[in-house]
Amino acid sequence: MATRGNTRITASTRSSASKKASSGVALRVPTVPAVPQKRAARRPKAIADTVSDEMFEVAADTFRIMSAPMRLRIINSLCEKEKYVGQLLEEIPTTQPNMSQHLNALFKAHILGRRREGVQIYYRIINGQVLTICRAMCQHVATLTDPASDASSG
Repeated sequence: MATRGNTRITASTRSSASKKASSGVALRVPTVPAVPQKRAARRPKAIADTVSDEMFEVAADTFRIMSAPMRLRIINSLCEKEKYVGQLLEEIPTTQPNMSQHLNALFKAHILGRRREGVQIYYRIINGQVLTICRAMCQHVATLTDPASDASSG
């Protein structure tokens, strides 16, 4: 229910008012002056504003691939130079089938590249950004587990 001046407008009077309007009688409706609205403060675009859902899925898949400790060991071992499977097995204690499975997962995720030379298959890191993320995380974990960093932070 609304009020106009001293007259109450109810649903029944509204319908009669609309009948008058449809019959050609002009109705006076007061206009409200437009109030200038404040401009919203500009905020920097968040990552979510500029990155598609698909990109977040790809990032999550990459983190899932790198979440296995064995794969982090492999990436760490390949930081300096490419190596063939036998060299990786000398440095990382695991079975050859397990190593091959992890290498294949990293290869399919476009983190590692590979090439064949004779009977050997050499693996190398082809995604430098993944390497940067791994190094940063290892440094972060080292500071968390280093007793000297606990003494200096407190």
